[in-house]
Amino acid sequence: MTGVKRFKEQYHTLQEKVTVKFNRITNLIIVLVTLVATTYLIEVCSLLIIKKLPVYQSRWVFRANKPPAYSDSPYFNEDFIHESANGERSRLDDKVRRLINFEGKYINVIDGHRRTAFVPENATNTVHIYGSSTIYSQEVPDEYTIPSIVQRKVNEITTKYKVVNYGAVSMNSEQQLYFLRETKLKEGDIVIFVDGGPDILHNIYNGYEHGVNINTLQNSQKPDILGSQIVPVLEKVKLINFATLLKYIKQKSPPPNARNAEEINARAIKASENFANNIRLAHQYSKMSGADFYHFLQPSIFSLKSRTKHEQFLIDNFLLTPPGIERVFNYSIDKFVRQSNALNAQGVVSIDLSNVLENRQGEVFLDFAHTTERANEAIAMAIFSNVEWAP
Repeated sequence: MTGVKRFKEQYHTLQEKVTVKFNRITNLIIVLVTLVATTYLIEVCSLLIIKKLPVYQSRWVFRANKPPAYSDSPYFNEDFIHESANGERSRLDDKVRRLINFEGKYINVIDGHRRTAFVPENATNTVHIYGSSTIYSQEVPDEYTIPSIVQRKVNEITTKYKVVNYGAVSMNSEQQLYFLRETKLKEGDIVIFVDGGPDILHNIYNGYEHGVNINTLQNSQKPDILGSQIVPVLEKVKLINFATLLKYIKQKSPPPNARNAEEINARAIKASENFANNIRLAHQYSKMSGADFYHFLQPSIFSLKSRTKHEQFLIDNFLLTPPGIERVFNYSIDKFVRQSNALNAQGVVSIDLSNVLENRQGEVFLDFAHTTERANEAIAMAIFSNVEWAP
């Protein structure tokens, strides 16, 4: 009986071990099947979502396909777009962006300045126009930039002035002042600042206190965990559509600086005050040399009282318009307009051009800030009309 009992005990023990092992295998199979099913479900759902999302083109792909703003542009062709994409060459230092000379058919940078067309040979004074990419005007050939159009209009009444284009991508009012202080002015010269947009974009939206320079870019670089770690893992386990969806969501999401209304408002107050102080200092510097000073608050797509469907499309395209920038603009622009009005009351000529494109004919915007020659003509005409020109 003892042997039989021992046998039964061994049998039950073995049976329990087999049952435990079987349950483990079963559970493992269930987990694996669940993982496979979940992965497949995630991929299918991600694919279905992606198919319903708007498809947007990046900056140069969009421009190469001749968007409506280029529909009547006489210079538009493949060579121009290639030169436009590659003609803006520059280097950053710890203060500003400096242009590198470039020679092309449509775009030329000479002695660190975008070429101004129509300059008279015997000019005795200089019109110094400072601004960001809208003044540099990468979107058009030399003769269609805002400074070139101003030069053409000035030539109709006098050959006394040559216009110099000090435009550089991303330059805010503080950096314009820095460039102005590097400039040797003389009595009878005219200094023109065209700005506002880069102060909102870089000082408020991006949170760069001093605008874009080599230090702010290096200090603001944060590790992209999604792009460098998470997405590669998802792609490795064949969750391609899910990875694509996550990248799309990240691209479309406003940065942290554009999410908190109180923080945006605080930065807008500080940036607008700094902006006004920069304009005052530029005015003082110009007057000390006997030069006249004019300030213009530039327009943008967000300034328009009504928009076309295409303009709204440009805003919705997060590859052309930074996500959340419209919200930041709406929190900020009134503060800049008030500062501009206050400057006028203090004897500084400061003119708000935010609504200058309300009567635009056809499409003129290529993104939220950059325009083609028809808009440049309207802006240049407004600048020309508000400056007092000596005969």
